[in-house]
Amino acid sequence: MSAARALSSLYRQHALREVDLAFAEVLQRAGGVPEVALAGALAMRAVALGHSGFGLVRVDALLAELEATADLPETDAWNDILRSSPLVATGFHGDKRPLVLAAGRISLYRYATYEYDLARRLRGRAEFDSEFEDRQHSDRAPTAAAWLRAVFAIAPDQSLEPQALAVWLASRRRLTLITGGPGTGKTTTVARLLALLRHCGADPARIALAAPTGRAAARLGEAIAQAVARDREAGLLDAGLAESIPHQAQTLHRLLGWRFGDTRFRHDAGNPLPFDTIIVDEASMIDLPLMSKLVAAVSPEARLVLLGDPDQLPAVEAGHVFGTLCAAAGTGTLFSEPFAAAASQALRMSIPALERPRETAPPAPLLGCRVHLLRRYRQADAPALQELTQAVCDGDFDAVQRRLESTDRTLHWRRDGANALEPWLRREWLPGLSALTTAPDPIAALREARRLRMLTALRQGWSGSEYWNAWFARQLGGITTPWFPGRLIMITANSYRHGLFNGDIGIVWPGARGECAVWFENLDRAWHPRQLPAHESAFASTVHKAQGSEYERVLLLLPDRDSRVLSRELLYTGLTRAQGRVDLWADAAILAQAMARRAHSDTGLDAWLHDATE
Repeated sequence: MSAARALSSLYRQHALREVDLAFAEVLQRAGGVPEVALAGALAMRAVALGHSGFGLVRVDALLAELEATADLPETDAWNDILRSSPLVATGFHGDKRPLVLAAGRISLYRYATYEYDLARRLRGRAEFDSEFEDRQHSDRAPTAAAWLRAVFAIAPDQSLEPQALAVWLASRRRLTLITGGPGTGKTTTVARLLALLRHCGADPARIALAAPTGRAAARLGEAIAQAVARDREAGLLDAGLAESIPHQAQTLHRLLGWRFGDTRFRHDAGNPLPFDTIIVDEASMIDLPLMSKLVAAVSPEARLVLLGDPDQLPAVEAGHVFGTLCAAAGTGTLFSEPFAAAASQALRMSIPALERPRETAPPAPLLGCRVHLLRRYRQADAPALQELTQAVCDGDFDAVQRRLESTDRTLHWRRDGANALEPWLRREWLPGLSALTTAPDPIAALREARRLRMLTALRQGWSGSEYWNAWFARQLGGITTPWFPGRLIMITANSYRHGLFNGDIGIVWPGARGECAVWFENLDRAWHPRQLPAHESAFASTVHKAQGSEYERVLLLLPDRDSRVLSRELLYTGLTRAQGRVDLWADAAILAQAMARRAHSDTGLDAWLHDATE
């Protein structure tokens, strides 16, 4: 089959969209042969699936994801045709052509640019910069080290305390990745980093805190404020220092200067952010374009700290960025010999050094920029839940099944099928939601709503969030009007005019005269329903939408048929939203299929980081 017939066949199978076919036609009109047009259409389709492009040798995986078949050109011949085309740049040499072929992958020019720029800037940040270190700590290093030892109660020759090491590293480098599962103390670590910076004289106005969504930003600010309060009560921070630590966070879009109708931000490489320290939480949610723009906008003289969990679901949009960066930074538990020796001496604790790598092993381009936190503080009262999430993370289905079949009070595995779910929800779930309207005020009701949440793998269909949001609305009073007291809603699009952002949760609450308005935790005013930006009900939400949130109790509902969205990462992310109890509604066979599948995102960022694109 020729490339032209493959294009037509994929379009008839609905594997390619109108826009993909239109792009292929543009390439052909510009002089591209059918093989180039086919590659361009598939590269554009790949972006819509969350990839930054596709590998020629892995194109069958892309077709499988599209549930399509086609007789594609032979790989070597296709590669030769693409390399000889004037529409395809090979490598990245400032050649602005529609497509880029590098490391055996074909990408749209825009996405190759994002990856190339991001890799180049991060490699520069990761390089050891003694001048930066001297500027930051030349006269304060002994005092800073002593302060850290006191705050973390480090005894002489103590074994590794990862949180202390993360603070030390982040205070001295221009790039730091602080990673770990939920509840491992990432925000507590950041609070102490902020305290150290203030202790060393940093200007709080030159420190920025941010997250991808409004809800995640609010949670970051709350967590830092709580951690600072705990350290102050414990006598680890004096009152003046504690009160000077910033804890107000904002969305990345607001930080960068979002402009209506423009994909460019106010802050970029030519107009960098006016901060010396930028700390970003929930970095696993950041897609390739946004991460590239963020890193470009950080001043070369500033430090960038990224917090996140590499085992969570990757961003919905293109690029598995944070996971790729973590892989390029090593395990986060072993460090170069010079750094381990210097940090051990300063902090007086044993820090494991990485053995000199074999000459055949490719160097980790971001080695020394990551600290991985292991001890979990969240779910500390639910060890069975901890063990379950770890087994999911490890891909050990037998261990998952054994733990779910235990009689532990924090885990409930239901395999009753669809017919049993509605009566179970009426008995177990509706009383808690109905009780929201008895709270003293809407803010208290929103806090109470954090106690439980239904999470789904899918958005549509019987097991999807849309179906169950409609069901809850009917049960709770939404038969005659959608704006009934106690309705939970989620904002689905950023609105700077309103001060409302994607992921913000609100509640419908009656006013003094009986009219309903919508209240949000982070605002001191209510909105009339007609004034709201795009929104939807939030009694149930997809696991993707729940990233950056946590609840006391979670009901995780999987579909009764296999779906490509099911993956180990989805299970892990859903389960780790719970602090104390999980009700898992899933068939054993579906659970096994989810465990066997990894969330896949085809990216060329790793190759650009290793500079192995030719």
